[in-house]
Amino acid sequence: MERYEEERTADAPIDLCWQVLTDPDEAPAWVPFVSSASADGEPGEGRHLYVRASLLGISAEAEQVVDVWEPPNIYGWTGSRPFPTQLRVELDASGPATTRILAAVETDPFGFVPLARGLVHRTVRRQFARSADALVDLLEQRA
Repeated sequence: MERYEEERTADAPIDLCWQVLTDPDEAPAWVPFVSSASADGEPGEGRHLYVRASLLGISAEAEQVVDVWEPPNIYGWTGSRPFPTQLRVELDASGPATTRILAAVETDPFGFVPLARGLVHRTVRRQFARSADALVDLLEQRA
């Protein structure tokens, strides 16, 4: 498993950050490789998330299960398809309208595209950083 981490500060209140982060309908607006996302069940632990995405030109459908739900500070999910992935995001209010975002993903996409390990590693790192930047941009536009 590879681990990727990104830390950002958003000029947005923590409640708005939590709302956008945990709403699957918002994912395509800030995750560059996600084309659609939906969920079954009520928000919270055990909720199933369904994502359509494309990485390196390969389309895939993913299913994740929310396994960390500590509003408004810690959110996470785990998925096994199309490859093992675990996301954890910590939010910390730095002030009334400023939130520190620490995101980490552990994944093993190399079985998905086994011959392109270096390319996959660089692409996942770049896409994760782009997602963090896009999340901050979206939050600051809405704040």
